[in-house]
Amino acid sequence: MCITPQANSKRLITKANEKASELNAELHILHVEKGNNIFLTEDSPKLLEELYQFGAELGGILHGLCGEDITATIFKFIKKEKITHVVLGVPPENAAIKPEDVGEKLKAQLPYLELIMLQRN
Repeated sequence: MCITPQANSKRLITKANEKASELNAELHILHVEKGNNIFLTEDSPKLLEELYQFGAELGGILHGLCGEDITATIFKFIKKEKITHVVLGVPPENAAIKPEDVGEKLKAQLPYLELIMLQRN
């Protein structure tokens, strides 16, 4: 599952944990930041630490990656880890990258992939 540094991502971790438990699978928690630094804002380290702690308490494996092409970075990660299910959140209207776009690209390259898109609360 893919998260961003915001408290709302806890619902993504919770849903991904439910799916991993249902499938008797590992829970991978991934954050990808464009560029070469996962701490884009001054609040990012604290928020990611809280999310990673929450995920670790559920037994999740935590990953933080950087790349110029976020979709390609996610794609490589999914292939490397042999991921079959991905949980993404629908972003705010003004988000630079839309998970639906990422999802469509991933499904085009990995048709076996099951995407779970969670609406914002």
